[in-house]
Amino acid sequence: MKISENLSLGKYMTFKSSKQEPIHRWFYYKEGYSPEIVDYALDHEKIKGILLDPFCGAGTSLLVAKENGLAGMGIDVSELAVFVSGVKFANYEKKNIEEAKEFMKDLFRERRQTKLKWDFELFSPKAAFPRRNLNDILYIREMIEESGYSEKTTNLLLLALISILPQSSIVLKDGGVLKINKRKRAMPAKDAFKRKVKQMISDIEKGVKGKVPDVQLGDARVLPYEDESCDIIVTSPPYLNNIDYSKVYGLELSLLALDKEITKKMRGRSLRSFLQKDAKPSYIPPEVEEIGSRIPVVGAYFADMENAISEMKRVLKKGSAAYVVVSNSVIFKEHILVDEILAAIGERLDVESEIVVGSYRIADVKPQKVNTRESIVILRKV
Repeated sequence: MKISENLSLGKYMTFKSSKQEPIHRWFYYKEGYSPEIVDYALDHEKIKGILLDPFCGAGTSLLVAKENGLAGMGIDVSELAVFVSGVKFANYEKKNIEEAKEFMKDLFRERRQTKLKWDFELFSPKAAFPRRNLNDILYIREMIEESGYSEKTTNLLLLALISILPQSSIVLKDGGVLKINKRKRAMPAKDAFKRKVKQMISDIEKGVKGKVPDVQLGDARVLPYEDESCDIIVTSPPYLNNIDYSKVYGLELSLLALDKEITKKMRGRSLRSFLQKDAKPSYIPPEVEEIGSRIPVVGAYFADMENAISEMKRVLKKGSAAYVVVSNSVIFKEHILVDEILAAIGERLDVESEIVVGSYRIADVKPQKVNTRESIVILRKV
């Protein structure tokens, strides 16, 4: 396998620049990457046709596809990801803007107690928000349901509400853990919601309409697409670490669905990328060697990723490539070269592989520090 460096890509392997990009910024997804990664792949492939993202997350790849006139397809195991992406992709009309403005005009004139019940798997939302904020969030959620506006408008407003939960709460997202910090200053939900809707309307008024990508709930290990049906893949699977996305974004997911069990359902469908009790795999790719047995989550992760790579190969047209953003990991003081293992698995599956290192970082694993990296693994179907 070929390994090269392009350290200019490093700053784009995070969501940082997306925070300033219209529409991309509608939902903060810390684990995502920036549009420039997709631009890099498109510049190298010079393709026209269909872009696929089998781990679509907040929809960065598919939104860039739409902006470049490409058709897009994407799936994710999370209802939240599918919802967020779909709202970002929609083509909005003047009617939707007018409805959103009308909703905001009269929203807070008469507050009332609601009958909505919001439960979360890890803790009660009552512990996560100041009382006034919790009441306002539930009130807004109910008003959206009762608005009678078009589906595009109600989804737009609902995304605005879900996106303000972090700054309206006293919860901190610390790696893979949600922590309640009573010292944290929570922004008034009313003000945060008004500001978010205003931002979204501004982005829509400046936005470009195009072909809306198809996004659906699904599993990257069993793609619902025909053989050789896409021209490029740009994606980032969950990193091998201790981050359970069903928990980290559980408040948002549970408010969206108003279903306490939805986080558990998502977890049961997810790629086995985080430490858990039942991670023992029945099959371990030979490239992982004995560490996959000694640390079960490592074996499980690469077994699942082998299935995902096999599916990517199946749906790619000959000569086309998958650009897969990954990070090497340190699990129980073991340095796992994720990029090299995935590239080796791809070669065993008769796919040409290349690794482009975008950044190096230090993993502080006491009692030592480990040099590791983030990379794009390029897998080309021959």
